[in-house]
Amino acid sequence: MAANKSYILIAVAAVALVAVICATALFVANDNGPKEVEPTGNVKVFGNANNDDYIDDKDVRLLENLVSSGDWDKAKYPYADADNDGRITVSDVNLVRSIVQGKSCKVSYVDIYGRTVQVDYPVSHSRIGVSYWQQAELATLLGCWSDVVLASESTTSSNSHRYDTSNIQKSFKGSNITTELILECDCDLVIASQGKSDVVDAAAAAGTGVVPFYVDVSKSSTYVSTVLTLGALINENEKAKAYADYVNGLLEKLSKGMQKVDSKAKSVITLMYANQSTRSDIIIECEGTGAADMIGLISDVFDSPSKSTSNYRLNVEKDWFIENCGKEFDFVIIQQEGTDTKKVNDTYYTPEMYNERFEEAVTYYDRTAAYASGQLLGTTYSYNSFGGFANLMYLAYLLYPDVFSEEDGWKALQEYFDNFTTAKIDVKKQGGWFYTGTEYHQYNDRLAKY
Repeated sequence: MAANKSYILIAVAAVALVAVICATALFVANDNGPKEVEPTGNVKVFGNANNDDYIDDKDVRLLENLVSSGDWDKAKYPYADADNDGRITVSDVNLVRSIVQGKSCKVSYVDIYGRTVQVDYPVSHSRIGVSYWQQAELATLLGCWSDVVLASESTTSSNSHRYDTSNIQKSFKGSNITTELILECDCDLVIASQGKSDVVDAAAAAGTGVVPFYVDVSKSSTYVSTVLTLGALINENEKAKAYADYVNGLLEKLSKGMQKVDSKAKSVITLMYANQSTRSDIIIECEGTGAADMIGLISDVFDSPSKSTSNYRLNVEKDWFIENCGKEFDFVIIQQEGTDTKKVNDTYYTPEMYNERFEEAVTYYDRTAAYASGQLLGTTYSYNSFGGFANLMYLAYLLYPDVFSEEDGWKALQEYFDNFTTAKIDVKKQGGWFYTGTEYHQYNDRLAKY
């Protein structure tokens, strides 16, 4: 099937927060034998017989039982038919054994449009192209950064501190990956946003063996599913599991903490570029952006029906913003673009550099109620990405310092960099993650009470 070899669209299951938190194996040993728990539906790959987060020996055992009993409940086990022939047979058992052992075979899965697609397993990934910095994060999470040969300048330049870019052969501005570059770099796997499907599909249609993997970073509930799915397809399950465990652990802590919160804080997320002071409007991130979706886990995020239908952002006049601060929202969360660990003059962006920039930025909002009460928060622009979860614990501390701790926030961020990036940094010394200065004393006075 030539068409099956030319492209692959990955199904990313939109799962609820509780499903992400509670994701576990389907069978857990107890005194009475195997015990069933709710499947997650995170990985819609045929052969994932128990419909949990992994294809493993548990699936083999389930299939053996189904073959023996002849009783297949398709609604309960929708992906048990590994070879997708409409029956549960020994062929399905053998196919899943091959997947578990990493042997070459054909694997079917449900794509993002609900279609069943068959691909060669494991998906080849020796020459990877990534369309933007979020996709670079995904490749790195799975231990594949050294295989990336085509990447955005946002990765090779602005984020060069995070990666050894000696393996990059070609780069491009923004997210403007092209069919020609994909073919020129002889990519076998391209990790891209859905908006790049025309470009990547054209490269796949050229018949050179390009496999597209599309991701959506607008919904935080899909991140674990995306990592687990790609991990299954390229046979990097352990690395995928490590990320899933990390995120699930953070979400469990946040969930428990939020149970102690009397009422969710109302917040508005603004995007602060370096030249923001030259603009007449303030940019607000509304529902539909990755940042609003992720921060929405711990705060009621301001939304507007007037937001752009293309990027889900809203431009408002400064006077409107000031007038509504305290009415529509309690906290103002300023995301400052390009302030995480970007290199400036061949050195890491430092907390001191970030603090200075934030202190200048807050003067733009100095007539707001949030400024006066110390509830104008500074953070980096990284919540619409796989690494965004790493920042949530510290942001939760800033919102609810009586419930969450500052140290747990730093610990979560450090753990992410230690285990899921190639950068070796001390997050307290390198990077502009959050405001830690003293000039905005209202901010410090509020936190000092707890």
